[in-house]
Amino acid sequence: MRTKFLVLALVFFFFRSLSFASAQTLPSADDVFAAVQKKYADGASMRVKFLMKSEDVRGSLALKRGNKYILELNGRTIICNGKTVWNYDGAQKKVVISDFRDNPDNISPERIFMNFPRTYKPSLSTEKTSNELLLTLAPAKARDQMSDMQRVGLRLSRDIRLKGIVIFDGSTLHEWDITDIKPDAGLTDSAFEWKPPQGVQVIDLRD
Repeated sequence: MRTKFLVLALVFFFFRSLSFASAQTLPSADDVFAAVQKKYADGASMRVKFLMKSEDVRGSLALKRGNKYILELNGRTIICNGKTVWNYDGAQKKVVISDFRDNPDNISPERIFMNFPRTYKPSLSTEKTSNELLLTLAPAKARDQMSDMQRVGLRLSRDIRLKGIVIFDGSTLHEWDITDIKPDAGLTDSAFEWKPPQGVQVIDLRD
């Protein structure tokens, strides 16, 4: 009985010390945030495939610094070369063309994926079932808040691979699973130039 008790005690203390060591090895939130920025926010271009969980819709995004992006989502393609935006609906064979306006308060693909809110304060935790890192970004002061982004969550693997993004706007939680991401994608400016196919209705709203 004494031997059995000793074995159980050793097992108990082993697992207790193991969980304590795991907690101790959790990196600092600032270090993880810096690593995420270095891996994703410091590149010139990027390709992302994602799933919008609320609508169960898959999409893709190609982007390059200078507010250049191609967003493909649910049969619609939006292309921006930093000056002009083409909103193309292939099913209806219609494209709406408008000027791009860079409002610092607006949420843009570049600000989300390549300029993670640097003025936001990070905190770090772990997801219980998957053991993934959960990096939460929140404005330290009200003036630091970008648009309606009250909180941004980045779900990361242990090797700092971006697995998901969550944005809370004060009333709704918007969540994207990242199914594939390629930083430093090597995209050129010409990839973001676009001409309407023949036979497409063009609605030009440019000034």
